[in-house]
Amino acid sequence: MSFEFLANHDYALEAGRVRTDCAWVLSDRDVWYPNPLYVGLRVPHPEDDSAHDYVSEHGIDAWRDLTAPKTVTPLEEWEIPY
Repeated sequence: MSFEFLANHDYALEAGRVRTDCAWVLSDRDVWYPNPLYVGLRVPHPEDDSAHDYVSEHGIDAWRDLTAPKTVTPLEEWEIPY
C-alpha cells in the first residue's frame, strides 16, 4: 500500500466518523470516497450523472435493485467439473 492510499483512507475514516449520515466523503484533494462508517441505504456516486438520471426517471428503489450485488447459486457437488 502506498502512503497516498493510507492518507486517503485515514481521511475518509476520520471524516466518516463526523458524518455517519453521509454515504460519500469529499476529500481536500477533490476526490469522493465511500464513507466506511455510513449506515444506511446505498446511494449513487455524487458525480454519476447517469445514475442520477436513472433515479429521476425510475426512482431510487429501482436503481438499488439494478445495482444490487448478484447472488450466484452454488453448484451441486455432482456439477463441479473435476
